[in-house]
Amino acid sequence: MTRKKNRHRRLSGAATLLLLAGCAAPPLQPPVVYDCEDGLQLRVRFASDRAEVALPDGTVLTLPQQPAASGIWYSSGQHELRGKGREARWTVGRRIPTNCFVLDGAPAR
Repeated sequence: MTRKKNRHRRLSGAATLLLLAGCAAPPLQPPVVYDCEDGLQLRVRFASDRAEVALPDGTVLTLPQQPAASGIWYSSGQHELRGKGREARWTVGRRIPTNCFVLDGAPAR
């Protein structure tokens, strides 16, 4: 194989790696723990485009970020997390929402 072809293959491989790196999901932040009025505890990890909500049974839900006038809003259509500061509201389907609060000492989102 000639030097020109080897160089072209190396450049193509490097370009492919850069493209794939650009497709990676934004990193998640450390978890924020919310205690809810109904006894539920949510462990939420935020990224710039989504929130991953871990439920007590081990289920992890990925909620895409929604445009919010202020505060946070993440929703999959079935599950929704909205809030501002240390308070949030968790909604599942058509059930009555429950108010949740960041545990003391945990960083607010």
